Amino acid sequence: MKNQTPISLLSRKEKIASLINEMNKGLLERNEQVKLMLLAALAGEHVLLIGPPGTAKSELAKRLKSVFVEASYFERLLTRFSVPEELFGPLSIKALEEDSYKRLTSGYLPEASVAFIDEIFKANSAILNSLLTLLNEREFDNGNRRYKVPLISVVAASNELPEGEDLSALYDRFMLRSFVAPVSDDSFHSLLMLSDSVFNPELEVRLRLDDLKEVQKLSEKVLLPSSVIELCKVFREHLQREDIYVSDRRWRKVIKLMKVSAFTAGMNEVSNYDAWILPHCLWNKPEELKGLKDVYEQAVAINGEFSHERLTNLVSIWDNKLKADKSQQRQKNDAKGRPLFINDKGNETIKAYGEVQKTDISGNLIYWDKNNNKETSEKTNRYRESNDPVMIEASFKATTEPVHYSEFHIQGQLQEVRKLKNTAQSYIGALNEQLKSATSIFNDHIWLDKALLPLVTASLENARMHAQNLLSKINKLESGFSALPREDESIYANMDLTEDAALEGELCE
Repeated sequence: MKNQTPISLLSRKEKIASLINEMNKGLLERNEQVKLMLLAALAGEHVLLIGPPGTAKSELAKRLKSVFVEASYFERLLTRFSVPEELFGPLSIKALEEDSYKRLTSGYLPEASVAFIDEIFKANSAILNSLLTLLNEREFDNGNRRYKVPLISVVAASNELPEGEDLSALYDRFMLRSFVAPVSDDSFHSLLMLSDSVFNPELEVRLRLDDLKEVQKLSEKVLLPSSVIELCKVFREHLQREDIYVSDRRWRKVIKLMKVSAFTAGMNEVSNYDAWILPHCLWNKPEELKGLKDVYEQAVAINGEFSHERLTNLVSIWDNKLKADKSQQRQKNDAKGRPLFINDKGNETIKAYGEVQKTDISGNLIYWDKNNNKETSEKTNRYRESNDPVMIEASFKATTEPVHYSEFHIQGQLQEVRKLKNTAQSYIGALNEQLKSATSIFNDHIWLDKALLPLVTASLENARMHAQNLLSKINKLESGFSALPREDESIYANMDLTEDAALEGELCE
């Protein structure tokens, strides 16, 4: 006990980690909801819990209230018949006597720090507009004035998803969404043995309003690297494929949440790991969550400086260029530089044409049948020695050989391929560093679920394997371009190529 850090000296990060642990005590399988609610409150956002009754949704909200010093709490169950007075307070009789329309808000939602609203989507049009303004702008219209409210976060609950466009705006106000299922079979025994637990953290551990303001202000300075931008693009492509609509406002707030996640974990830059929050922000239906979590596991290896897809495309392009260079043919010359041809005997000759025996359409040799005074093929002629071959003048086919390339051309190709090689090696190096640091980051990061570590590690290893396969292909490209037939450059030995332009011009011909 002597080495235990005094509570008053705990850092903000240590306080938050302690609060997460304390909030989970006495609850089963609610760690995800605890983290989502606390992060939402730190970022000034709201949480929606979807699930059946009796799954500790209101208990979670009450515990969130106790995270903060002197926070006030409001709770209400809405029905189809709920009226604004239930949420915002009754009308002031005294104000009405003075011809003023004003509510008595003390003890109601406009003066709450943390609120729990059950069956939120039962809100009718009389409640909806005021509720939207209060959630988004933290303001409430009372009489002829608009007041700022002290609201930190609203935890809303519902047994079902909203139906109708009139509720879509309200649904969009809840940045973080979580499906709260009943306790699993594995934890059922523990549920039966569970005793009541009161969440009442030490005053020194609780967060103050100044802590919230400081977190939200300083987290804006957290850097957003290109890798996170690329990761968000991958998520957006998935959403488009699955026809899941996410508003522009929601995307802006997603970035804010990732910055708060990174800042409160002690980072000055958002990492791909902070995108753990994205799946919980982007689904519209609970069944969409799994696909979004799969995207996170696969996209966590994305690096903004090294696009795996782009590198793969470039390797394919250069592979086609190598095949094209290898397949190029030119006419062969003899030692004196004269073009060579193949005669009808299959021998090389400098003659471009000559006499050859005529053939029919099937390739049979044609003879002159003296007896019948007409042409006949070797098939019907039966090789009668008395018949003469029919000769015609024909062009000989040019003798070809692989194109020989100048050193200038080959070195140019190799230079570009080696750039690809350096990129692939750097990418592999970055992935190796990620693999080395993944465990320590997960252990040190207060928000990350350690159960994700094996999945993230597998994704990184898979990305590294693909990158190494690309590097192997690039090495083959390098060998292939190096092995291209080269021109005999001795022909340039006696040429006056003092000017660079002249040298380049001659070599390129």
